Amino acid sequence: MIKLVDLNYHSHSKISNPAEVLEIQKASIGFVEFIKERLSIHLIKHMDFEGERNINGVRYSFFKSKNKFWYIPFKTHRFIKKQQPDIVLIQGLVFPLQLIMLKVQLGKRTKIIVQHHGEKPFTGIKKMFQKIADRYVSFYLFTSVENAEEFIKNKIISGKNKCIEILEASTFYMQSNKLECRQELCLINRRIFLWVGRLNLNKDPFTVLNAFEKYVYLYPEARLYMIYQTEDLLQEIQKRLEESCLLKNSVILKAKVEHSELENWFNAADFYISASHKEGSGYALIETMACGCVPIVTSIPSFKKITANGKFGFLFEPGNPESLLKVLLNLKNIDKEEMSVSVANHFKQSLSFKSIADDLFEICEKLMTK
Repeated sequence: MIKLVDLNYHSHSKISNPAEVLEIQKASIGFVEFIKERLSIHLIKHMDFEGERNINGVRYSFFKSKNKFWYIPFKTHRFIKKQQPDIVLIQGLVFPLQLIMLKVQLGKRTKIIVQHHGEKPFTGIKKMFQKIADRYVSFYLFTSVENAEEFIKNKIISGKNKCIEILEASTFYMQSNKLECRQELCLINRRIFLWVGRLNLNKDPFTVLNAFEKYVYLYPEARLYMIYQTEDLLQEIQKRLEESCLLKNSVILKAKVEHSELENWFNAADFYISASHKEGSGYALIETMACGCVPIVTSIPSFKKITANGKFGFLFEPGNPESLLKVLLNLKNIDKEEMSVSVANHFKQSLSFKSIADDLFEICEKLMTK
């Protein structure tokens, strides 16, 4: 049986309870339950605690460490070597020095895979270490291979052939009765749109508002709920709403909804809108599709991959309100319920934890036969 170590160098240095760390990382480790019978998997985390846990037949080891570029967790490395893994899956492209030192200690037999989590290429001396680390990496995992282009262009990754598409995370959210979710949230049974994210320029809430203003002129019954986690552009957003009677009457701002409550919101809404210019993956997009909420998102690499190039949702040009408006106006031509079912089915088949486990197992088998 293949022995896989899933290694996360990032240290939750202020947390001493392993359960808290596993809860924080549940979106990226949920696949474990669907792969543990097919290979021997051992997860290694860093935090303010040292010890072991066995959870549902899976071994977790915890070590103390520091979130510093030059810090090498030698104790962790010695422990990993004793496990004699066939493959080590390193979470993140921002630990090149640690990767190099680990590979030197493990030797040629053990293969290294690296999972991208939205990181950007380093510059200067750190970039040099990323280039050196590439010599020891068999495969890189990206939500979309297009996200690897910046690393290839900077000659950090030596070739596109080393990059494989696989999701970095999924969700436990499930589709529920829309009417019941609306009643629980006290929402009127109208056409409901949902926007979730940080109020910053990358998430581009103004493109959404500019398009929605024109849309509600023709469809005044529509409502847009904007759930935001940060307040970077809040004053500007509030001013924009005050200046427009159409937006003031149709857009509702909701501050800092608990993550556990978002499942109800995704199930209650008809459509989810995201105007992001760049995303390494798309956590909220995956969550909304699990609930059968139809996505309307920008045509960026990760969103194109997740929606199967718009087959299960709609794509519009980033920063272009007219492109978004065109999509909104075309919604009158779709069967909303039928599309909701197809979106939820696509999630189960291609975006779920089981799908990630299937893809990762296939990659591991391929690597062991090279």
